[in-house]
Amino acid sequence: MRIRLPGVRSYLIMVCGAWALFIVSGCGLGAKDNFTRGLTHERCDGTFPVCQTTAGCVMGTGRYLDGQFPGSRRFIVSAPEESVIRVDIFLDDQRATGTDTQILWNEPGCFDTYQYQSEGRDIFLEAGKDQIFTQSHQIFLDGEHLIEVLSDAVASYAIRVNIESSAP
Repeated sequence: MRIRLPGVRSYLIMVCGAWALFIVSGCGLGAKDNFTRGLTHERCDGTFPVCQTTAGCVMGTGRYLDGQFPGSRRFIVSAPEESVIRVDIFLDDQRATGTDTQILWNEPGCFDTYQYQSEGRDIFLEAGKDQIFTQSHQIFLDGEHLIEVLSDAVASYAIRVNIESSAP
């Protein structure tokens, strides 16, 4: 004798469909997961010689690194001449904004340096609801560019870079 439970099959189909929709839609992902989605995590703990110092890694589009402020991070970005290097910093677990955040973009050989300084501005406020603080600068020479990020803020972070051609 078979016992049929009406609706069990329908219920299972509905639950499986809802679960599939949940997974496909990206629901449940945190803001940091959205920031790093599709990117390769770079440990950035190497010692690459550049500009009479060392950098932890070579970054580029498609990679990200993470860590904790206060502190500093040095990495290399290979970029063609007349490019804009954008640095996006996802600020997670924001505890204290600090008063001094700097980003330095160096031309190859570090003969020229371009600088962003927060000068006491609240980088958490500037990052906004999406928690992404973004700064960019044009570089002029082809090659390996040392990028340095320094902050006395207290937060965990993830950094990604984007290289955009500024040539017509």
